[in-house]
Amino acid sequence: MRDLIVCCDGTWNTPEQMDQGVPVPTNVVRLYNSLAERTSTGREQLRYYHPGVGTEGGWVQRLKEGGIGDGLARNIQSAYRWLAGNWQPGDRIFLFGFSRGAYTVRSLAGMLGTCGLADLRGCEEGVLWKRVETVFTQGYRKGRPAADWGKEWVFHEPVPGDRRIPIELVGVWDTVGALGIPDDMALLNVFDDRNQYTFHDTRLGASIRHARHAIALDERRETFEPTLWEDANDGDRVIQLWFPGVHSDVGGGYAETGLSDGALSWMIEQARTLGLEFRPGMLKQIHPDPRGVLHDSATGVFSHLRSRPRSIPDLNGSADSLLHASVIDRREDPPISQAPYRPSRRLDAGQSIELTVWANERWNASELFLEAGVPLELTASGQWLDRKVACGPAGTSDGKFQVAELAHLGGALMGKLEGMFKSLSKNRQADFIATRRVEKQPWMCLLGMLLPAPDALGQAVGKEPELVVIKEGVRWTPSVSGYLYTFANDAWHFYGNNRGSVRLRITRSV
Repeated sequence: MRDLIVCCDGTWNTPEQMDQGVPVPTNVVRLYNSLAERTSTGREQLRYYHPGVGTEGGWVQRLKEGGIGDGLARNIQSAYRWLAGNWQPGDRIFLFGFSRGAYTVRSLAGMLGTCGLADLRGCEEGVLWKRVETVFTQGYRKGRPAADWGKEWVFHEPVPGDRRIPIELVGVWDTVGALGIPDDMALLNVFDDRNQYTFHDTRLGASIRHARHAIALDERRETFEPTLWEDANDGDRVIQLWFPGVHSDVGGGYAETGLSDGALSWMIEQARTLGLEFRPGMLKQIHPDPRGVLHDSATGVFSHLRSRPRSIPDLNGSADSLLHASVIDRREDPPISQAPYRPSRRLDAGQSIELTVWANERWNASELFLEAGVPLELTASGQWLDRKVACGPAGTSDGKFQVAELAHLGGALMGKLEGMFKSLSKNRQADFIATRRVEKQPWMCLLGMLLPAPDALGQAVGKEPELVVIKEGVRWTPSVSGYLYTFANDAWHFYGNNRGSVRLRITRSV
């Protein structure tokens, strides 16, 4: 019996990647490098590594593959080909991945569960790859039965008559994209066939014995929404935990590894409990630090794209089972250079809280966890400015025209064009410059968004963020539980010319 370990990296990630001359491999590479060749009992551990999409060819190919996910299908098929050429009865399979590499191994697991593992021994190289492609396109993507495309083929059978190949562990760091991949480039995804990369579903297949998912608590890039398994945490088969940090603070890729070492150490321990063994000297080089540097991922091109805080669990104690201990540790004893970390509160019956909502902030964190079904009263007052246009929390629709509002008229026209473009291109992420965040509401009015929290079992699939139109005041009963964020309804790229703030009072009914 042997262990077959597949490791798939994230977008533009390779073992040789550098940051100012310093090696910055991801946790996928570091786990791969840490694996022992054999266990203490002599069991062989065969390993396979595949770099992320966007790491091959010229800059055009790299941009295409990295920006819209082109090449993911090849990566899935390459990993399948390796397993098909190495698997023997009694072997165990372990799959690890980060970001789109997490998508790759989760899709590979689905492909194995849906189609089985073809026995490719004796096939010529050209025939071999053609068969792998057929399994992927006809069996996995189109869902056609093997009798339609591989009737005469031989498949590996762990048990005579049963093609299902058991997978011992799928371990992933921060699987991103509501449909499997993130639309990193808002313009490039005009050409992206989202259906091509959509997960068959987000539930675990019956052949997966154990699943582990490390999720980033602090990622704010909107297109990097995590794709959670729908299966509830059960403490054995499925464990999905939230870790402090942004996407690569959890999956690795920064020179400062205090936070990512925490997620790496956790994943390695999960694998060790299932029998994988690692080189002791390598493990001594992993140094988790819950107070490690928390990076800003919304830089470069991402600083110009939309952001949105993640829908995270309640941090007030009711969902501690969903949080890695490092989250609690960092909150209670934050780093001196990045304090405080994630303050959080709830309102008791009859209690009120007053908040400042800044006009130049795209997301004002209330740090307030609201409960579904609990009535609230929200009232706002004060004045803020959109460049030279002064108004209150009700926005600029007060019947008093100001010359500076001509820019708003132009933005409204752009909003209509944006709506037409979204409809024609099917690109819901399109963001035309100078358009309002919520087109149907007045410029600079006070709005709120409640981001639905995963429940006590870690499930949040199907819950949508809830928009609340606050303006000068509203009575509101949230339909979901989660954290509230507030903002002025301005054009996404023009918050820098806003000034001032309004006051928001939130009262929980008795």
